Amino acid sequence: GGCQPHPRKASGNGQHPAGTSRGRGPGWEPATDRCRQSRGTVSINKAINAQEVAVKEKHPPPCILGTHHEKGAQTFWSVVNRLPLSGNAVLCWKFCHVFHKLLRDGHSNVLKDSVRYKNELSDMSRMWGHLSEGYGQLCSIYLKLLRTKMEFHTKNPRFPGNLQMSDRQLDEAGENDVNNFFQLTVEMFDYLECELNLFQTVFSSLDMSRSVSVTAAGQCRLAPLIQVILDCSHLYDYTVKLLFKLHSCLPADTLQGHRDRFLEQFRKLKDLFYRSSNLQYFKRLIQIPQLPENPPNFLRASALSEHISPVVVIPAEASSPDSEPITDLVEMDTASLFDNKFDDIFGSSFSSDPFNFNKLQGRGG
Repeated sequence: GGCQPHPRKASGNGQHPAGTSRGRGPGWEPATDRCRQSRGTVSINKAINAQEVAVKEKHPPPCILGTHHEKGAQTFWSVVNRLPLSGNAVLCWKFCHVFHKLLRDGHSNVLKDSVRYKNELSDMSRMWGHLSEGYGQLCSIYLKLLRTKMEFHTKNPRFPGNLQMSDRQLDEAGENDVNNFFQLTVEMFDYLECELNLFQTVFSSLDMSRSVSVTAAGQCRLAPLIQVILDCSHLYDYTVKLLFKLHSCLPADTLQGHRDRFLEQFRKLKDLFYRSSNLQYFKRLIQIPQLPENPPNFLRASALSEHISPVVVIPAEASSPDSEPITDLVEMDTASLFDNKFDDIFGSSFSSDPFNFNKLQGRGG
């Protein structure tokens, strides 16, 4: 309320004051920017706090929007640099979550504005790494992932922060050079490894015998995994496509190391996607794809046509976790009412074949 700029009153003769238009003072635009900036500051401080509860869904969107308005992340970092991230692990964890969202959905200059803090994030990661358990360990691994994410996108600027690319764009990223595709695949493995490491560390930090995902503390740890799941689904998809491409150009023996590394990541991701899809917390917020029973056979070129890109769906009517945690639910393996609601909206076959571009490839497309 206190930030609304007031147009000056027009003078009595009905003329606008000199140098103004429609009665707006010359300070109108900067005032609007200041107003927007202060709202952004409030949102950032609300999103990143020391309470052990998940970042509320409503707080990051204004932060993301702010980066598009100012075409960068100056306001974000001016606020973050005043927060005691090295002194409070929950605060640091929630910073990581919000920063991850900004790297994914914020203005493309968020990356440029953030790279200068890479060394500070590395130092903080090392510092938190000395704590062997709890949020300290989680922060250490999350900060390492965020550094890796920044490095990958700096080195590969064709890839947007949210990793959404068409098959053609993925092709163009290698510039028709098999060496580039080989190196790009290695960098994607490194990127995915950091994502999987965070995923596994969060899961191993929770007592899965209890219904953790309906407690505030459990949700605080699980909430950032939605960003991780989104990243992983694309990285997995692209590594499959790049490996088929490499196998069409290089001898199978040359790619044995790539296949071994892929297989290890496939097994981990398949397990983590499956376990996540059974957690009550995620059922309201995200439809998690399942990986196929068996990994792709890269030695058979036609197997590419059988590859289905995993599609993560954020239901439009996902109920926001702003409400108090529900404490009387248990984790369920069976279909829940949330699943049924999802099927009612989208149809039960939606997740099996929504955007499968690759079947076209099998038909010479």
